[in-house]
Amino acid sequence: MIEPPEYLSPSSIGTYRDCPQKFKLSRIDRIPEPSTWAQHVGTFVHEVLEHLYQADPGVRTIDTLRALAAERWTASDWEAQVNALAQPEGSIKDFKNVAFRCMTNLWELENPQEVELDGMEHEVIADVEGVAMKGYIDRFVFHHDGSVIISDYKTGKIPSARFTPDDKKFFQLLAYAAMLEASDQETTSRVQLMYLKEPVVHELSVTQVNLSVAKGVIVETREGVEAACASGDFPCNVTKLCDWCFYKTSGHCPAFVQK
Repeated sequence: MIEPPEYLSPSSIGTYRDCPQKFKLSRIDRIPEPSTWAQHVGTFVHEVLEHLYQADPGVRTIDTLRALAAERWTASDWEAQVNALAQPEGSIKDFKNVAFRCMTNLWELENPQEVELDGMEHEVIADVEGVAMKGYIDRFVFHHDGSVIISDYKTGKIPSARFTPDDKKFFQLLAYAAMLEASDQETTSRVQLMYLKEPVVHELSVTQVNLSVAKGVIVETREGVEAACASGDFPCNVTKLCDWCFYKTSGHCPAFVQK
C-alpha cells in the first residue's frame, strides 16, 4: 500500500483530476519537473509585485517598480536561474521584457496607490469536509462588508473557455475560499483571476452552490487518491496534452514506456 500525502493542495487536486499517474509521479514519487520559462516569469513577477505592495502607497509608481525589479533580479540571482533553464524561450533581455510588461500592465487593472492588501502569499492550512488542505493565497482584501476578496495573478494566456470552463478555471480560488471558511470562519464574496499579460480581470461571485461544488471536488479527489494508494492503480489519462508533459518525454510515464 502506498502512503497518501498528508495534505492536498488546490494545485495537486487539479493535477490528480487531469491525470492520476502524473499526480503519483509528482506528488508521491516526487520526481521533480524542471522549471519552465513561463513558470520563472510568473514567479519573478509575483516576487516583485509582492514587494511593491509592501512599499508605502504613495511610492507605488512605475519608477519604484523598475527599481524593485532590478533589486529582486540581483537578490534572487534570477539571471542564473533563467540561464539554467533546459528550454529557454529567448534571451535574458526577452525574459526581462516579458516580465516587466506583465508588471506594468497591473496599472491597467488597478491603481496600486489606492489598493491596500490585507494579505499576500498567505499560507492556509485547513480541514475541509474532513480533508487536510494546504496552500498559499496570492493576495486578499477585506471588503467593506467584512467579506474576503481573493485574487490570483496570472502571467500566461487566458485559457480557452472551450477547454477550461469556469468551474475548472476558478476551482483553485474557490478551494481557497473553502479553506478560509474552514480555518478562519471568513466568508469569501468574490474571487478574481488577474491576467497581467492581456491585461484583463475575470471574476466570479462566490455562492453556496459553487462553494459546495468545490468542496465536493475536494472530498471526491481525496477519496480517489486514497483508493489509488490502496490499490496502487493510478491510471494514465492519455490526451494530446501528453505531448507537453515532462513525464512522457523523460520516459517516466508507463503509458509511453516501450515494452
